[in-house]
Amino acid sequence: MAFGTLEEGRAWVGRTSEPRQAWFPIDRSLVLYYCSLVEDANPRYWEGDECPPGLLMTLGFNPQWTPEHLHRDDSLFAFNVPLPGHHIINASTTTELERRPRIGDHVSIVEEIVSISPEKTTRLGIGVFITSLTTFGDQHGEVIARNTNVLFRYDITGDDGDRVEEQP
Repeated sequence: MAFGTLEEGRAWVGRTSEPRQAWFPIDRSLVLYYCSLVEDANPRYWEGDECPPGLLMTLGFNPQWTPEHLHRDDSLFAFNVPLPGHHIINASTTTELERRPRIGDHVSIVEEIVSISPEKTTRLGIGVFITSLTTFGDQHGEVIARNTNVLFRYDITGDDGDRVEEQP
């Protein structure tokens, strides 16, 4: 995560990531592997040719391991926003499909920082809500889906309500 001030972080509102390709095109084995991980027994995915929409969210992450010469940082764009806060938790996510993902799609991903809330105090601590919009497209430039995600980035507070000093 990048660290900075609230003002530095707010300067990122409206900023978009460079488009990046998912590591793998959607194929039958990827669909079955995903369904086994999330224990989705829908026969349309196991026996048909449909893809579960949730698969799209996983395409934006790095594989568990890659050779050093292929390594790239595919962490969430929101992690690069310079803000205070050493902890992060997902608050909400909403996906709107333009169409279902299909076997054979080569998915591209673009992320945008939509908003950063004023500082809030919650039971978790003091922090801000970062709203980002991820657009998933196919190899033809058509939008497959848009995902709005809200993260809470925060520092833990002590009994007096002040930020607790984080240890390296």
